[in-house]
Amino acid sequence: MNKSKYALAATIAALILAIVVLVIPLQVGILVNQFVSANDILLLDPGHGGIDGGAKGVSGVCEKDINLAIAFNIKRLAEADGWTVVMTREEDKGLYPEKNRQTIRSLKTADLLERKRIIEETKPLLAVSIHLNSFKQDPSVRGAQTFYPGANAEQHIIEESKLLAEKIQENLVKGIADGTDRKALKKTDALIFKNPPVPIVIVECGFLSNREEEKLLTQESYQQKLAECIYKGIMEYTGKQGSEPIQILDNRA
Repeated sequence: MNKSKYALAATIAALILAIVVLVIPLQVGILVNQFVSANDILLLDPGHGGIDGGAKGVSGVCEKDINLAIAFNIKRLAEADGWTVVMTREEDKGLYPEKNRQTIRSLKTADLLERKRIIEETKPLLAVSIHLNSFKQDPSVRGAQTFYPGANAEQHIIEESKLLAEKIQENLVKGIADGTDRKALKKTDALIFKNPPVPIVIVECGFLSNREEEKLLTQESYQQKLAECIYKGIMEYTGKQGSEPIQILDNRA
């Protein structure tokens, strides 16, 4: 009888040990996965480029240049935390066959299709497209706003894109004291939002048609601040940890 008790106790002890051996590595694995790794790919898409300057500011500044500057700032932050960053462009050029004699409209379409192809082939964890807005009908309009697919995408992609957009927008509202109080919105007419393979958003970082905001958008410190807000939203969405906390500069204009 005593032997049976000892055998039962030994069996229970063995089971407990087995559970401990299995569970502890699992918990450690979960913690490790919370940190960024080189396998985590972030795709950044600075809008426009080349002959397509995008929106033009009241003083003549081109959207394409500011988009690229903000994207490079995000890239720097992300790479410092261990992300592998892929950019659709890293210089002032469009993603279309410039030698071909085509209309500007057809070149823009070719450019967008190439950006879409890069996203599909790269298969990043998520994609963020950087743009600037313009509304000449009312120069007083200003503020950053984030958009996500509202149709033409699988439901889980729409839902995840919405979560990403909301995190980025929340941080833009908190970090930019320029009247940015907008909410993330769905957008149905963007070509890169058509059947995206991963969560994707477009961040319109401000209005070049607003003279005051245009001046801010050309400042390196403001571009850096926008990048920090966007990147903090990305990190909050993924739930990952970087090498150090993101400190958003308090240099609001």
